Amino acid sequence: MATLDLPSQPRTPSQVLGLTLDGRYRIAAPISAGAMGAVYRAEDVETGAEVALKQSLSPDHDQRFEAEARLMASLRHPRVVRIIDHFSAGSGKYLVMDLVRGVDLGALIKQRGTPGLPIDQSIELVRQACEALQYVHEQQIVHRDVKPQNLILSDTGITLVDFGIARLLDEPEEQGTVGIGTPRFMAPEVFAGGRVSPRTDVFGIAATLWTLIAGRSPVYADPTKLSRLV
Repeated sequence: MATLDLPSQPRTPSQVLGLTLDGRYRIAAPISAGAMGAVYRAEDVETGAEVALKQSLSPDHDQRFEAEARLMASLRHPRVVRIIDHFSAGSGKYLVMDLVRGVDLGALIKQRGTPGLPIDQSIELVRQACEALQYVHEQQIVHRDVKPQNLILSDTGITLVDFGIARLLDEPEEQGTVGIGTPRFMAPEVFAGGRVSPRTDVFGIAATLWTLIAGRSPVYADPTKLSRLV
């Protein structure tokens, strides 16, 4: 069994493919990659189950990974991705999550083109996403990055994923995380460095609904009504 536990290894996605991490998780294939981390499909060799592994690609993001693990550890809802385990290896910090099989709504919109999805379908998808957000907010957590790419449509409906910049409502803002998020889905007050609240996610899900219907995201300060686009 090939393993990777040595310290100070370069953190590159290609480095871990085919290896077994933490003596348990065999990396099978890449799923996605972003600025903060990469996600892989893996096999839990102890149980035979397929899981998703999220890797921190920089030591600068390790603290956020630990915070994400703490926040998600107690979350149990059918529309919120479940964290199973977390560990450290020479190639970075890792989160082990349920593997959600499906397509993210961003990819679905690209497949559909302009305009976007039928209105009834768009509303139903967002309604399911709101079930996840209501639960998350009841746990005093703000997701902060609600957008089509973080909503996966599977056979069981919508699942909310990627809590990489989420935080507790009463948690002090960390230096370097003020005003972070995804432009066009970030609430204006947050974009300006203001206070994060559940309304932050409400703006994100409203912008997501617009995007699903129009086939493109809204633009700040653009007075064009959705009814003129669709």
